[in-house]
Amino acid sequence: MHALRWAVIAMVVDVSGSGAAIAQQSATTQQSTPARQSEPRTGAAPAEPPAPHNEPIIVTGRPLPPKDEIKALSRAITPYVSVGPLPRFSASVCFGTAGLPRRTLQDIGYRLALDAELAGLKLAGDRCKPNVYVLFVDGIGDQLATLVRRKWWVFGDRSPSEIREITREQGPVRAWSNNETLGADGQPIGGDGILKVPIATRIAPSIRRDTLAAIVLIERNAVVGKSPNQIADYVAMRSLGGVRPPRAGSKETILSLFDGRTREAPVELTAFDRGYLRGLYYQRDTEFAGVTQGRIARSILKAKEAELAQAAKQAP
Repeated sequence: MHALRWAVIAMVVDVSGSGAAIAQQSATTQQSTPARQSEPRTGAAPAEPPAPHNEPIIVTGRPLPPKDEIKALSRAITPYVSVGPLPRFSASVCFGTAGLPRRTLQDIGYRLALDAELAGLKLAGDRCKPNVYVLFVDGIGDQLATLVRRKWWVFGDRSPSEIREITREQGPVRAWSNNETLGADGQPIGGDGILKVPIATRIAPSIRRDTLAAIVLIERNAVVGKSPNQIADYVAMRSLGGVRPPRAGSKETILSLFDGRTREAPVELTAFDRGYLRGLYYQRDTEFAGVTQGRIARSILKAKEAELAQAAKQAP
């Protein structure tokens, strides 16, 4: 883990220039975070406040998609697991960001802290060591190729085929996580490569998969015109949720933010996204991936229904 940290920091210096720093976001910095609100877009001048008027503000919720459609979309973005549980963070999270102006990085970090709390994750304290790295780079393909050649161990437990899949991904974002397989009680695998399980049962898996670190690389020029909130919410889904954007694209999720086929991306986490994160982290005990995916779908439906109910209350 320490080797990963310094490799990422070294890459930040390479892509951001001498003296680049990791802006760590922790529980302390989050305490001064304002409530969720719209932010000026990156690379654009702050918008002028709208003129006051007496017309009511109307919030319109999207129609509730069919249950099968929600299940299909949640499964499409969830990493495939042949057996056992889905990987996720169990330790407190600490965000390290680099590659944009410091104020923008701070805004992104504050928002990420809010997203982590929304998911039910704990935030690390002051001077924490990042386990979620968000790096804004130029020439993302070249940067990734350099990592593969010189610092391949940054990819952790990713298999060669998974690394190739990451490098061949299209678009301005690359993301992956490093996971560790432990016993359900947190017992590590022994030096002989054997995991001793005190009790084996078919009701729950005898292992768990802890996410040790998540890395998100974003092409710097791709964030122009996007708000810090949008960027942070997208990163939260890729890093904390461990998901991938749907191949077909969808307005139901912030994962469409960098999808050129989507004309108008969401301005923040959607009900689908909030439901996904809450469903993923609701149960702290280990469980089979299929059970988690079922709860995620129910959590998304609950969030969508709450959104529609709120919109109905605000309707004239």
